[in-house]
Amino acid sequence: MCCPPCVTERPASGYSCRGFTLVELLIALVLMSLIMVLLFSGLDLGRRSWHSAAEAATRQSDQRLAFDYLKRSLGGMFNERVDSEDGPEPLFYGSEKLLRWVGPTASQAGLGGASLFRLELLGEAEQKVLLLKRWLYHPEVLEQEPEAGRDWRAPLAEAWQPADQEVDPVRYSEHLLLRDLSDLQLSYYGSLQRGVPDEWHREWQESEKLPQMIRLVLHSKQQKFPPLTVTVRVSQR
Repeated sequence: MCCPPCVTERPASGYSCRGFTLVELLIALVLMSLIMVLLFSGLDLGRRSWHSAAEAATRQSDQRLAFDYLKRSLGGMFNERVDSEDGPEPLFYGSEKLLRWVGPTASQAGLGGASLFRLELLGEAEQKVLLLKRWLYHPEVLEQEPEAGRDWRAPLAEAWQPADQEVDPVRYSEHLLLRDLSDLQLSYYGSLQRGVPDEWHREWQESEKLPQMIRLVLHSKQQKFPPLTVTVRVSQR
């Protein structure tokens, strides 16, 4: 009688029946984990790159719209005055951080005539906003008792909160032009007095004339803004 072959003997064909060892299985799992990490890291990087590109495109679009609006309004401003105790007072007021002028109301707003505009930078640190306030240019609006935050004569403020009370959008409105700014620099070109050569000034106040040009420079850590220079063409109402 022949004995059965030993189960440990290698088959005649030379094929091994041995399976994966625990070490080999662990190595395979580690390699698969590394591949998955690299794969998801690449997808996350692509997602963040796409998100950053979309944000940059949005910021550039907002900047273009804001600059176009300011060009139209500043370029066609009116040289208006308002009566005061000391006599007629020019409504145009320019400092390094605040600009006030009378210009045509945007036709997109469905309004006609003129408006009193006030441009200023409000907020703290790197989270400042470029805010444009608009009043209807009408004696009743300019002479009425102003509410908090809506006084066109007020000095430059540091903080801004959106209006929480209902207001007539024809008489008053606020427009947030740009966000995440750190600084604003305004300058004005022209001659404040007769016989004095034209030059750039940091302020333009209490002058019977309007400046010939206005330059606006914005600073932000997230975006580099080109200087905006507007040639003033005084319009007649």
